[in-house]
Amino acid sequence: MSLEHGHDGHHHRPSFIFTWISFVLAVISSPVFCLCYLTTSIGRFVLLRLLKKKYPDLEFIKSVSIRSAMDTPKNTGYVVVLLKVNGDFDINLMKHTIQTDIVEKYDRISGRLCYPHLRCSLTKKWMRYAWIKSSNFSIDNHVIGLPETKAASEDDIMQHVNDIIAVLIPPELPQWQITMIPADEDTFYLLVRIHHLYSSEDGVGLSDLLLLKPDDGGLKHGETTAKSKSSSQHADADSIQNILSTVYQAPTALPRLCEHLSEICANTWNELVSTYDPLENPKVFRRRPNVFIFGTMLVIVTASAAKDKTTKRNFAHKLKREMTRRDIQFRYMCESLVNTFHPALWLSIGWWLLVKCVLRLPITMLLMIKNTSTYVYWMSVLLYSASELMYLARLVYYAPSTVIRELVLPFLGGPDRGVRITPQGSKCVYWSRPVDLDLVNTIHDNTGAATCEIQLSMLAAALQEYFTATGVRFSKNVMTTTRFVSKANLFQLNNRHVITNGLLALPLPMDTDHDPIYSLHEMQECLQEAIGNQTALYIASMWQIDHSLATSFLPSPMVSFGLHFLSKKFPLTVTYVEEHKLDRKRRVLLWGQEVDAIMYWRPPQANVCMSLSIINYGGHLRLAVMADAKMSPPCKEIVSTYERNIPQFITAAEHILRLTTLFPPSRSSLSLLRILNCPSSWTETLQELTLVDLNLNKV
Repeated sequence: MSLEHGHDGHHHRPSFIFTWISFVLAVISSPVFCLCYLTTSIGRFVLLRLLKKKYPDLEFIKSVSIRSAMDTPKNTGYVVVLLKVNGDFDINLMKHTIQTDIVEKYDRISGRLCYPHLRCSLTKKWMRYAWIKSSNFSIDNHVIGLPETKAASEDDIMQHVNDIIAVLIPPELPQWQITMIPADEDTFYLLVRIHHLYSSEDGVGLSDLLLLKPDDGGLKHGETTAKSKSSSQHADADSIQNILSTVYQAPTALPRLCEHLSEICANTWNELVSTYDPLENPKVFRRRPNVFIFGTMLVIVTASAAKDKTTKRNFAHKLKREMTRRDIQFRYMCESLVNTFHPALWLSIGWWLLVKCVLRLPITMLLMIKNTSTYVYWMSVLLYSASELMYLARLVYYAPSTVIRELVLPFLGGPDRGVRITPQGSKCVYWSRPVDLDLVNTIHDNTGAATCEIQLSMLAAALQEYFTATGVRFSKNVMTTTRFVSKANLFQLNNRHVITNGLLALPLPMDTDHDPIYSLHEMQECLQEAIGNQTALYIASMWQIDHSLATSFLPSPMVSFGLHFLSKKFPLTVTYVEEHKLDRKRRVLLWGQEVDAIMYWRPPQANVCMSLSIINYGGHLRLAVMADAKMSPPCKEIVSTYERNIPQFITAAEHILRLTTLFPPSRSSLSLLRILNCPSSWTETLQELTLVDLNLNKV
C-alpha cells in the first residue's frame, strides 16, 4: 500500500519536503505532548478526587470519550435503533425478560451485576459525567408499549417515531428506553434510545437489550467453516472489509515473534526460580556461592517484593522481608565476591568451555541439521518482522504530514468549509423503502465497481440534489466521517470492549452534473484516495474509538472546542453497514419473531448536521437519515431522491454494458470511461456512442 502523497514526479519533491518538515515538527513537539498528557492526567485525577469529596453519592466516570466531549444539554448523544419485526408480541413478557435477564443479571464468578448502571441516571458536574443510583427504578418507565391501532403504513410509523424521539427521556430516569409500536396484527416496531455511555462504560450490547438471539455467523446447516471461508472470499472480493484491509496492514509476524520471545523469557525465568530461589530449591546454599548465583537471587527477591500486594509498607521493607524469608545474609554476599575470584572457579569455567566446544559442538551441529525447517521458519519470521517494523516506521514518518494535510490545511484553504447549519438539538429521522440488493449487484456486474462504491455514489447524488435545493454550494466535495462496519458488529459499535474499524475522512463528490456514471467514477477516486492517504488517521481513530487515547492529551474544554472546530469541516457522518453476500439470514428475537428490517442512527453532534446510514440487511438496502428537525427542506427529500436515483444508475450501468460489448476492452467496463478526459461531456459521449450502437444495429 502506498503511503506517499502525489504520484507525479513534479510533486514529489514538495511532498517530500512537507513530509520531512512535518515529521521534524512532530519530533520537536513530542516533549510538549508528553507534558500535556502528564498535566491532563494529573489535573483529571485531582479534579475527580475533589468531585468525589464534594459529591460522595455520585460515581464519576473516569474516561473522556469523543462523544462525551461533544455532549451538550440540548444535543446529547443517543444511539437510536429501530427494528421492524414480523410476528405477534407480548409487552409484559418483554418487560419481565429485560428485568430478570439484563437489568438483574449477575456474573456467575464475581456475583456482581453485569450491567450495574442500567438502574442509574446520569448527571454532569464540572463537565464530568457521573452515575446517580436510582432507588425507585421501574421497568415500566423504560419498556413502553403504544396502544394497538388500525393497520399503519411506514409513513405513519415514521411519524410515531419522530413524535417519540422529540420528547426527551426525563433526566431523573436512566437514559435508555424501548418503545413497541404496533403496525398491524402480524407486524410491530421496536424503537430503542440509549445514551452512548451505557454501551461504552458498561458494555451493554444493543443485541442484548433488543433480546436478539446470538448470530451464528450465517453458516448453513452442514456447511463447514473452511468451505464457508473460501466461498466468502470468492463472493465478497469487492466487499468493503476487503477494501479496507489495504488501509492498514496489521502485523502478523511481529506478534508471533513477541509471543515466542515471551514464552522463552517465561521458561527461562521459571528455570532460574526453580534452580536459584531458596524457597523453591533449598539445596542452592550447598553450592559454592558466586556473583552470578547471588545476583540471580537478588533479582528474584526484587521481583517478589515488587509483586507483593499483601502489605502497604514501602518497597525497602518488602525487600528486607523477602531477603529474610530466603535467609540471604550479608555474609553470603561476601562469600560470593570472594569465591568469584577464586582460581578454582576459573578452572572449572575453562574446563566447561572445553567440553562444550569439543564434545557438545558436533552434537549441536547435528541437532541444527535435523531441525533445519524450524530454523528456516524462524528466520523467515525474523525477516518478516523486520519488514513490518519498516512498514510501521514508515507509518510513523508519514503520520504528521497526513494529520496536518487532512485536519489543518483545509481550514486555511478557503471559505468553503461545509454545511453552515448549527444543530438545534431536536432531531427527526427518515428512512427509505427497501431496495433489492440484486439491483445493486446488477450495477456491480455491469460496471465492475464495488458494491460500497455504488451505494455511496447513489448517496452522493441524492445529497447533491438536496444541497442544490437548499442553496448550499460546494466547489467539489462535501467531507464526511465514514465508518464501515459489518452487520454482525452493528450492535457493538459503541462498546469499547469490542474492536471495530476506524473512520475515514471520506469526501462525497458534489460536482457530477447529475451523471450517475460520472458520480460513480468520482466516488471511486475519492474512496481510493482516502484509503491511500489516511492510514495514520484510520489508526488514530481506531485507538480513539477503542482506547480514548486522543482525549487523554488535552483537558475536556479544549477537546470539546477542538471537536466543534473540526466538525465544521465534516458536517456529515455516514455509517455503512455491510452484509455478506452469502449471509442474508435475518436476526430473530428470543421468541422466534423474525426481524424484517433494521434502521440505525449515530447521533449527529457538535457542528455535524446530519447522520446517514446505508444499511444492507436481509438482502435489501435502506438509507436512514437523522438530522435537525428544523432543517428546510426536510431531510425526507434525501430519501425520496435516493429512491428515484436507483433506476437512473441501473439504466446508466446497462448502457455501459452495451458499450463494452460493442467496443470490448480487455479491462473492466469503467476503465472505458476512465479513458475519457472530458468529464463534463460524459452524458453527451454516452449519447453519441448509443447512436453509433443504433446505426450498427440497422446495418
